[in-house]
Amino acid sequence: MKILIVAPSRKIGGIERALSVLANEWANQDFEVVYVTCLKSEPFYQLHESIKIVEPKFKRVGGLLNKLLFYPRLLFFIRRTVQQNYPDKVLVFGDWFSPITLLALWKSGFPVYISDRTIPNYPFSFPIPQLKKWLYPSSAGFIAQTARAKVYKEQIFGSQLRIQVIPNALPELSVITTSTVKHECKIIYVGRFAWEKDPELLIRSMVSLVARYPLWKLEMAGTGPLLLSMKSLVKELNLESNVFFLGNVQEVAALYSSTQILVLPSVIEGFPNTLIEAMSFGLPCVCFNDIPYEAIITDGVDGLVVSQRSPEHLAKAIEKLIEDKALRERIGSNAKTSVHRFAKEKITQEILEFMKS
Repeated sequence: MKILIVAPSRKIGGIERALSVLANEWANQDFEVVYVTCLKSEPFYQLHESIKIVEPKFKRVGGLLNKLLFYPRLLFFIRRTVQQNYPDKVLVFGDWFSPITLLALWKSGFPVYISDRTIPNYPFSFPIPQLKKWLYPSSAGFIAQTARAKVYKEQIFGSQLRIQVIPNALPELSVITTSTVKHECKIIYVGRFAWEKDPELLIRSMVSLVARYPLWKLEMAGTGPLLLSMKSLVKELNLESNVFFLGNVQEVAALYSSTQILVLPSVIEGFPNTLIEAMSFGLPCVCFNDIPYEAIITDGVDGLVVSQRSPEHLAKAIEKLIEDKALRERIGSNAKTSVHRFAKEKITQEILEFMKS
């Protein structure tokens, strides 16, 4: 079977990470894989040497004229690339790139399997909702990351959309072993510095935590549009001795292995890769109930879920783990066991079976 994957890019990102895991696993199983990107970028995730990579020669840059020209060129690029490679199946992830790919391949005869990657009720602006309503029924199948997403799509499309719930697979780093020494007093954040991740709330929660536990540190990995303002906030709150910014971290495995707690303060997540990655290293994780946590965490068993979005409530949850080493170890051990269900071998096989059915 030849599988053609349409990805946003090869830069760091949740969609790119999920698709690279699938692509590498299928390549390891001797499937022919073509990896097509919609945006040209420096690669962050390594792909198997047998995978054919196709990137556009044009770029998306600022300016009205470029924007007007970019999407017609992208549609033509996707259609031509698919026709030239003639795959058995096409797989695309993303709330924007799924409808774009369906439009590019309209009436082409290629079976296209799609998946949205954010919360199902996110209020996208025109024309994304309109394109989804028109084009999604023409897909060969829709992969919902969670049961919550499946229910929402069924309410909109009914029987027009063939839906299967398949979560993300654990990335390659989950099997990396490291001798890194754990630091007893370290919390980490791994993600973009963007409004939907809400890093500000975590930083503000550190004020009361540092007052009570001055030896505890927060290390924040990632970049994004809010990075500079978050650095300013840390200075404003006099947290410079306890909050540190790491930038993009290639060796995330070493980071997970050297810490005690991970906090994911996101407002919006489709299926947070960071949680399952951290849990696979036996880390107790804290998140909010805004996201579909129920697909990953059982509150109090293999993670902690905060129901009220405030620095105070988040600090209380983190404090439980700081105060009780036995609780940290119990939740971390349960977490490491529970994420076995996201093994990449299992998830890639589920997607293959869905595409074959």
